[in-house]
Amino acid sequence: MDGPFRWQRPLAFGDVDWAGILYYPRFLHYCHLAFEDFMGEVAGLSYARFLGELRRGFPAVRVEVDYRRPFRYGDVMTMEIGVLAIGDRSLRLRYRAGVGDGEIHAEAVITTALVDMDRFRSTPVTPELRAALERHRVPDEGTPDGVPPSDAAP
Repeated sequence: MDGPFRWQRPLAFGDVDWAGILYYPRFLHYCHLAFEDFMGEVAGLSYARFLGELRRGFPAVRVEVDYRRPFRYGDVMTMEIGVLAIGDRSLRLRYRAGVGDGEIHAEAVITTALVDMDRFRSTPVTPELRAALERHRVPDEGTPDGVPPSDAAP
């Protein structure tokens, strides 16, 4: 097991709001940017090729976010992605982000379905993809707000 995938990116000027902090929906944008790089490592090809050549995608079906501390323009966000659950046709991933001070500034749990892009219907997670994802499995500590995960999750 490799543990969580790690990703870093400086926060862009265009991503902060009037208060000078990361505009809250932009955190989800950064989650997706990290996810694209994560899938590149996991699948062994870029997410663009995963979508275009394999014709598979991971649309979000559930998003939970807990904002704890603000991110400011110029901060370098460090994000970890851990695999909480791999269902037959879905993933539940945990995103934890901070700026190097050891504190979690924001955390998200995002459930995605694996879909066939031509039919836009769910499709099974292949054994090869499942094995690659398992390398990044982390313990499920509940949702960001501490509520235990639903039995209906993947």
